[in-house]
This record gives sequence, C-alpha cells and structure tokens, in this order.
Amino acid sequence: MKKTLFLDAGNTRVKSAAEDSSRWSVHPLPEYDAPDFDSFLRKHALHYDRIVLSSVKKRFQKEDLERLLSVDDAPSTPEILAITRSVLTPERHRYRTPETLGIDRYLACLGAWSLGSGSVIVSDAGTACTIDVMDAGGIYRGGVIMPGLHMLIVTLGRGADGLFPVSAGLPASWPPDSTATALQAGTAGTFLAAWEAHVQRTRQLFPEARIWLTGGDAAFLAENSSLDVLRNDCLVFEGMRHWLETMQQEGGGEA
Repeated sequence: MKKTLFLDAGNTRVKSAAEDSSRWSVHPLPEYDAPDFDSFLRKHALHYDRIVLSSVKKRFQKEDLERLLSVDDAPSTPEILAITRSVLTPERHRYRTPETLGIDRYLACLGAWSLGSGSVIVSDAGTACTIDVMDAGGIYRGGVIMPGLHMLIVTLGRGADGLFPVSAGLPASWPPDSTATALQAGTAGTFLAAWEAHVQRTRQLFPEARIWLTGGDAAFLAENSSLDVLRNDCLVFEGMRHWLETMQQEGGGEA
C-alpha cells in the first residue's frame, strides 16, 4: 500500500494530513512566506510515496510542488496527484461558473457527503465563510460566500475613529452597554445571524440536509447556533480521500 500524504493548500498556508489507523493525523505547515517553508515541506513530504494535492493558491500548483521536491540528494520523489477543477464534470455540479469555484468548497461537500447518506450543507468558517450544499445524489448545487467572523471584526474595528477590534464573542446582556460589547454584537452577532439565515434558507430547499461545520470559527458557530450541527475539521481531506478511492477510477481530476 502506498504511503499517502494529503495536502490542502489554502491562500495563507498548507495543511497536511495522513491517515493513521483510520484517523487523520493533521500537520499545519509554515506559511508560504516563512523562511523555512520550502525545507520544512520538502523534509515532510519526502517520507511519502504519493502526494494528493488540492490547491486554491495560484502559485502552489502541481508543477510548483514538483519543482520544490526535486532535490539531488532525495532517494526518490513522491508521485503527485492534483485534484483540480477538472473533476467538476457536468454530472457532478449545477454551478453556472465552475471555472471560478474553489475546489476546496467542492471537496468539503464531497467529504461530508461521503460520511453518510443524504444531502449535506457544509460551512467552512475561515477568513471567508462559505455555506455550500450537495444533494443526496452527490451533486454540488452551489452556496454562499460571506465575510468571516474575524474579517468583520477587523473591518469594523478599523473602519472609523474611536472603534477598535474586539474579541470574538457575544455580549452577555442586552442592549450592549459598552463600546466593546456593542462591537461584539455588531460583528459576532451579525455573523451568527447572517450565517443562520443563509443555512435556514438553504434548508427550505433541502430540509433533510445535515449541517456540517469546519474551519477556524466552527467552534464559535457550534457553541452559539440554535441549529443542530456536526463538526469535522478534516472534511476537505475526507473529500480528497473519497476522490482518490473512487472518482480517480472514473477519470476525474489530474495525475
């Protein structure tokens, strides 16, 4: 069996994961501009026989990874499989502009869908917060991109004199009785209300859909939302694994 490393390359950093006794072992890597990024990734990746790459970073595609791993003293170079938008064949989505769809959005839905039966609503609460839906047949149907919680906090906190960034949280009493709690209500409260509104509107069309959370602010939503949610921080990796096990046989993606 090939020893496989999964790489999820976002806009700021790469997350890596490998399966260990049917569980994911996740390893965050340094940010792209960190001085030790190349050497750290090279040392990490060369322990594997195969790498499966998903990337939304234009400057971190398959050819960039191949170049980074090509070193004279390496005993061997891992095989690299890249999951690109070419997996978005017409029978797998109903998105009008698949050429602009972040492949991580699709893979997170695919990962959640692969963990059970039926339709899924998947929210990745990161820098931007996405809320996407995949129907019971495994067809990606689209979703919402909204500002993430910390983007709202920073934007409002720096938007006018006298305002300032605050911690992510909801005020304990109403109405808010300080500028800090007023800002929390206007950022965390607005984020939560908008998120629930988008999810509820989606559930009107997919009433049986299970709601999945992933991403850095998943804990905030899980703790404060009145909706019944499931949380899994490895949904993109689950989607990558599902593609590797089944969809590659159908000719989707790139090798």
